[in-house]
Amino acid sequence: MRRRGAVCVAVAVVAIGCAGGDGGAGAGAGHAQTWADGTPVVWTDDEMPDLPLRKYEFDGGDHGEDAHRDMESAVGLLAQRCMVRHGFAGFPRDPKPFTMAGTVTLTAVSVNTGPVGSYDPEQAGRWGYGWDPARASGPRRHAGRMMTREESEVYYGDRRAEYSGCSGEAYRRIQRGVRDVKRMWTYVTEREYTVRERAEREPRLRRAYRAWADCVVDKGFKRYTDPVAASSDKAWRRGKDGNTKHTRRETGTAVADVECKRAHNTAGVWWAVTERLQRRELVEHKAEFDSVRADRDRLLSNVREVMAAG
Repeated sequence: MRRRGAVCVAVAVVAIGCAGGDGGAGAGAGHAQTWADGTPVVWTDDEMPDLPLRKYEFDGGDHGEDAHRDMESAVGLLAQRCMVRHGFAGFPRDPKPFTMAGTVTLTAVSVNTGPVGSYDPEQAGRWGYGWDPARASGPRRHAGRMMTREESEVYYGDRRAEYSGCSGEAYRRIQRGVRDVKRMWTYVTEREYTVRERAEREPRLRRAYRAWADCVVDKGFKRYTDPVAASSDKAWRRGKDGNTKHTRRETGTAVADVECKRAHNTAGVWWAVTERLQRRELVEHKAEFDSVRADRDRLLSNVREVMAAG
């Protein structure tokens, strides 16, 4: 299973009935693995099964979550060779980008909490809809030294031109044989977004959201249309980094949010609705998805060839 959330904390399992969340399916089952109709019971990120379109994503093939890392390694190796050819002996494989003295780098922190938010009651109780600033990650750390201005100009070439400089040469090499680069990178994400919009209009999911909202109100908090609306409430006063103020009202709402999602298996219902729509999507656009996967596999094959050659 694929981990989608930012933080997963082990919590004690308590028996919560599922009655009323989806027509009584799984009533009284507690924290079972599935409801009687096959809907998975999702209390943590690790319990969210992969969806059908997952295997068509860039990191959904044989390389798995290492696909992006392996591609960056191959690009770095090819770009390094190119720089050496241009007379920059000793150029590092993973250089830091050139920056002017005194330049300030702003880092935006992104927290992925999935389509129906977080499921972690401990995290919700401490940080609400935000996160611990001490655990926020900054920019990716490069292993090599910083490029000089001269090296940077050769490495990136004409920044207004696509695939320019040694970096562009490296990308052209690993994309050799790929029929439609843009579609390879964007098609699956676009179709996933389309399915997500359709799922939000499905009566079953709307009923699940209403049950969740009623539960949150019963615990003394504001009514929201869905968990996304709760997490994006402007009352949480997010700063420039996206983090919230962690007020008592916020953390209380976040805990109620998690408890109600577990009580009514909101995430499991979302998965079941989305899974059905994604399977239909695969049937209706089979040729396009097959082409995307073929291009993805071609690129990763090129990556393996580059790395094997050293």
